[in-house]
Amino acid sequence: MDFVKGAVNLPLGYHLFAGIAIRIALVFYGEFHDAHYDVPYTDVDYKVFTDAARHVAEGKSPYLRHTYRYSPIIAYLLIPNLAGMRYGKLLFSLFDVLLAVMVKILVQHQLQSQEASRISNYCAFFWLYNPLSIAISTRGNADSVSCFFILLSLVFLQTDIVNGLLKYVLSGALLGLSIHLRLYPLAFSFPMYLSLGEYKINRRTNLRTGFISLLPNMKQITLAVSCIATLLLITYALYRRYGYEFLFETYIFHLFREDKRHNFSVLFYYSYLTNDQLVIDVVRIFAQTFEFMLLFILSLTFGCQPATLPFALFCQAVVLVAFNSVITSQYFVWFLSLLPLVVHSFRLDTRTALVLASMWLIAQGAWLFYAYLLEFKGREIFVLLWLKGIVFFCANIYVLAQLIKHYDPKYGFGQTGVTYREKKN
Repeated sequence: MDFVKGAVNLPLGYHLFAGIAIRIALVFYGEFHDAHYDVPYTDVDYKVFTDAARHVAEGKSPYLRHTYRYSPIIAYLLIPNLAGMRYGKLLFSLFDVLLAVMVKILVQHQLQSQEASRISNYCAFFWLYNPLSIAISTRGNADSVSCFFILLSLVFLQTDIVNGLLKYVLSGALLGLSIHLRLYPLAFSFPMYLSLGEYKINRRTNLRTGFISLLPNMKQITLAVSCIATLLLITYALYRRYGYEFLFETYIFHLFREDKRHNFSVLFYYSYLTNDQLVIDVVRIFAQTFEFMLLFILSLTFGCQPATLPFALFCQAVVLVAFNSVITSQYFVWFLSLLPLVVHSFRLDTRTALVLASMWLIAQGAWLFYAYLLEFKGREIFVLLWLKGIVFFCANIYVLAQLIKHYDPKYGFGQTGVTYREKKN
């Protein structure tokens, strides 16, 4: 027990080294696994990335590779993969480890106590040794890249690494880049914008004062202009190079994406049955309207204060994943990368925390078991798989509701003397 306690209390640098070693080992294990087992370890998109990288290295469009529906930036990043197939996995693993550093910086800045350093280390460990995050990056999935830029954007927004309006320029630019790489951070722009405002509205506030307080300040304008300008600049440059195909595959496809194959989404079986036969899809319109309402409410509830902004982004990411028309395991990184920023803020006893975690894992595991029977054993169990998807959706929503119920930004794992940084950025 003393050995474990001593290992946990080692400086973060030792743990970062251990995290890198674990990921490198799994990259090499993945090659062995792929050669000896039916179910591959390497993500199916990893070969797609490599083929796209080959096309851009030859001066061609990455979209010559069928099913490449990502930014050309990913293809350019993986050009060295042509010399060795491990490079991309190692690169994604590096971004994965750097996420832990971002968590450490953000949480330590959030808390004001002698325990801030230790608590921020624990939060970093929560990501660094997370089996799901380790598996996804070492399998060759690129989501760690966009997640890293989201957290780096938060670092500039919420810390004093850079002062003045430059911090909002950098934060907005990084947010714009992350939106380009993955569209879902677009939802984060609203609460991030709100967190920079000064809202002094109550029952006694007159209409004029209330309206003035809602007008954007210079910080909000700088963040918004920087984000929009960066996104437009990248989009324009790549559009000039690759044309409409780039716009469709990188942006438009994901806005209207449907997948009639099995996935975690509660809508997959519905999409399979309707098969694009509906002129007006009432079910999908209702689901997306309800999703947008939840995102808006979460922004107003938790996004107006810097202290609760990370929790607003976490809640939004859970909603975005749960209500998505297509869900794969890699999407869980969207909210799991934000969970370490707020994991210290839940007033949960150990038993309740384990029950909630088990509920989420068991629901996911049950779906994966039936998916295995369908895909690799040829069992006709579409309806059962869909029902497991409904159970998993309910598990996501219930766990999120419980986390909101027990959220307290000043909790700090129950350590005494913890206060939260309240000042506006």
